[in-house]
Amino acid sequence: MRRSFVIPVIDFSPHSPYGIETLLADLESMPGEVICIFNSGEVFQRLAGHPRIDKFCYNKLNAGVSRSWNIGINLSEGDAVYILNSDLHLGPSAADQLEHYLFSLPKAVIVGPQGSHLDFKKLEVRRYFSRGTFSEPVKTHDVSGFFFCLHRRRFLDNKLCFDVRYSPCFMEEWDMALQVLAAGLACYAVPVTDFEHHWGISGSKENSPVNYFGRTVYRNDILAANREKFLAKWFGRQQRKPGGVFDRKEDRCASCF
Repeated sequence: MRRSFVIPVIDFSPHSPYGIETLLADLESMPGEVICIFNSGEVFQRLAGHPRIDKFCYNKLNAGVSRSWNIGINLSEGDAVYILNSDLHLGPSAADQLEHYLFSLPKAVIVGPQGSHLDFKKLEVRRYFSRGTFSEPVKTHDVSGFFFCLHRRRFLDNKLCFDVRYSPCFMEEWDMALQVLAAGLACYAVPVTDFEHHWGISGSKENSPVNYFGRTVYRNDILAANREKFLAKWFGRQQRKPGGVFDRKEDRCASCF
């Protein structure tokens, strides 16, 4: 099997003209297994019998981004595993192009149409490569999580895994960036443009509520807590103040470019 499409879904994307049903329609003409990770009963009851869904997992409660991605990867059998937001509109050439780059770029383990150069010391994005702003593949620290493709054999051989301690959301992409660098592999932003996506909570400035494992948590609190977890995991210390830098030489990431 060449391809697996993994789609975590929690709602019908009220913020966007696209949703899980339009995405499944996009995938009708694309070969590959479709795996849905349902994180709400409402969506599960409506779509569990959809003919384009080959496998699914139903979580009674919202398990968050990292867990949903891991579940989908573990259910996948394709050489290329695509992670798709349920609010993504996928054009007919996007999957083919992403797959071409995945299997042709040196040491590629994750590729996507948008990605970043990161300043891990300041917890800032140095440069964001968005659709239409570059014409050649660029080695990046991370790729944006709404649409990316991973090399399943390299991913599993190197024991890569999205850290569930960042659930329900935020910082899992940065954490994977450092896992990839430590494994001697590479992420790339690649010039694929045949898609549409409208940012949801990750692009919002509102302190939106998130239902996570049956309890309500808030966007800004999640982000602040996960920044602390990231610093503690990779640099052995807590952030001293918002936007603080790593002052000691031993706190710096030697692998960062």
